[in-house]
Amino acid sequence: MTRSCLNLRISNLLLLAFTLLVCNRVIAAETGVDSAFRKRCQNSDAYLLYSYSDVTFSKSFSRYKKYTSYQNKLVVNTKAGVEKFALLELSKSVADHLQTIHVSTLKCDGSVVEMDSSLVFSHRDKFEQDGILTYPIPGVEPGDTIQISYEYSEFKGENETGEFVNLYHEVPSLNTEFSIRTAPGQTIRYKVYNGLGDPRIVANDTMIYCLFKKEAVEGLEENQYACLPCELPYFYYSVVKKDSEYRAWKDVYNQEFNYLTQPILLDRENSTYYKRWKKDVLGVAADSSKYYQLNLLLDNVRKNFDILPVQEGELFKSSGYFLKEKHFDLISIRRFYRQVLEDLGIDYWAVFARSKRAGPIDPYYIRIGEYDHIFFAFENEKGDLTLLYPSDMTYKYQIDEIPTALYHTDAVAAKPFLTEEKKRKDKFIDYDLQLAEADSVTISLFTLPGMNANVNFAKQILICQVDSASKEVSFKSSYQLSGGLSTDVRNFFSTLSQNEAMSNFYGAVAEYEDGESAIKVDTITDVKLDSIKPFSFHLKAEGRIENALTFVNDSLVSLSLDQLIEHTEIETPNDSTELDYYLDYSYSDSFVIILTFPYEVELLGANDPKSELKNETGEYSFNMNLVGNKQLVINSSYKIFADLIPKTDYDQLVLLNDQVKEVKNIRLLLKRRKS
Repeated sequence: MTRSCLNLRISNLLLLAFTLLVCNRVIAAETGVDSAFRKRCQNSDAYLLYSYSDVTFSKSFSRYKKYTSYQNKLVVNTKAGVEKFALLELSKSVADHLQTIHVSTLKCDGSVVEMDSSLVFSHRDKFEQDGILTYPIPGVEPGDTIQISYEYSEFKGENETGEFVNLYHEVPSLNTEFSIRTAPGQTIRYKVYNGLGDPRIVANDTMIYCLFKKEAVEGLEENQYACLPCELPYFYYSVVKKDSEYRAWKDVYNQEFNYLTQPILLDRENSTYYKRWKKDVLGVAADSSKYYQLNLLLDNVRKNFDILPVQEGELFKSSGYFLKEKHFDLISIRRFYRQVLEDLGIDYWAVFARSKRAGPIDPYYIRIGEYDHIFFAFENEKGDLTLLYPSDMTYKYQIDEIPTALYHTDAVAAKPFLTEEKKRKDKFIDYDLQLAEADSVTISLFTLPGMNANVNFAKQILICQVDSASKEVSFKSSYQLSGGLSTDVRNFFSTLSQNEAMSNFYGAVAEYEDGESAIKVDTITDVKLDSIKPFSFHLKAEGRIENALTFVNDSLVSLSLDQLIEHTEIETPNDSTELDYYLDYSYSDSFVIILTFPYEVELLGANDPKSELKNETGEYSFNMNLVGNKQLVINSSYKIFADLIPKTDYDQLVLLNDQVKEVKNIRLLLKRRKS
């Protein structure tokens, strides 16, 4: 047998193997699934007979064309299933590149109701706030089957072919598959996590094919605190040129850090303004330590400069230009931070991190798209590691303050391995438009800091005066936020305007938390922020209480706690959860209200109501008592002990929230005492 005949025979055998893999889909939904799982499917609101995703990459000059085909069959069992799943939902990225779509409803009587696909294309510009296009699927009733198939394509850069994939859906699935295909000359790299089995692979002269498959996949309803990669099997893949080197940390540093942070030195007239600005800000402090100077310079920018969206015409402007214009954007602020660090001679690291609920990093297999947070770190004068996170359009971070989504997550610090002092071309992008490139870098894996419930707290005190003549209640309040709550809430506060909207702060927070507030602020009297950990934020205000107190008559007042007590609770929308709760941080939230009446009062039908509950997840306490017969003092405190709540402890969280609900449902009558 000749070598060419042998090669042809091998190719035919490989092609047959691939054909068998594909054909197996036809019977996959009918085999390999035990009766107990099928029973659970039949008792659910809906379940998938199958879900198939096929991705094909083809080289197109310096880019890849990514072609995706998706198809599924969903059996709808109940009316609730119809209400929830008789909808076509497409993300904006899919809808924008959609080529074909076919949606049909297979009725129980054998008839078929087709959806007019042209309506989907005509509604592609009508997205919900979360970037999802939703369109109703016609003619669906309990017992029907929805069949969906669509195809879309898009172009990807060589560093944009990576993807994180799990095989789970909101409903159970008899068979779920995800395949990747590319041509010879390219290769598919992958890694499985959390016990996911290896894929089936076919490689021959015409293609490389990789199939991930899972049968009897339980349905999982995500919660807003879920971290799927933390718990569930998943895989990561990328398509690269055959025999290309694996990504190294120097590539990450050069492509993802230098690209974002290397300062520009093209408009020399503006670039000299940086030196004048620096001299003006430092003043007599020019002889102080470089760390003190760093604090002064960055504090000046935080207080006086806005962060705006990136404008194409400003991409190649120097820091001096932005200092002149009194604003930065998301890229130039990073270039500015790096320029200041290098100008002051402060040695720094690039920090690469990943949001907690996006899943843990893999420092040993460097994945494209791994890091959604890139910032700076340096050692202060005491030798302590200090983090420097650039401000954005919403958040203005203090030195050593980071987004709460990064608390207690692993990160990688990297810096070039230098054998000589940096040259000018390594510090700035000049007229040759060349980025600096590190030949090698040193890295260190470390855990980013966080803060516990003793430091992450909100304390609110309202001192109220009840005016029986005008039937109004005025108050003076003190609101203190610390740690993670300071980072999150004060930056929400900073998005409000400094005039009219500021006076509606409490109402805005209540609306943000999908509630109503009885607290109406008229005047903000003082705002103070401590710039060092734990970044305590103090807010004092004056205003009035509405709707919580009802003056029944001249001697009787009704008090409702529903809109008066406002705690930041961890939501528990369902009776149970299949996934753990990964919180940004543990915290405590306390609320004190002092109501002072112009006369002595007594409580009717209640003897100093109290409520206390403590379990493994947290604690809630409430008490109310009369002081001197003229003051009603209300204390309410909600505390979560840890930033991870296992699904097995979800019922304890439900109990805590139920306790808060019971208290908020309390209505009291206060009667004027007879003289």
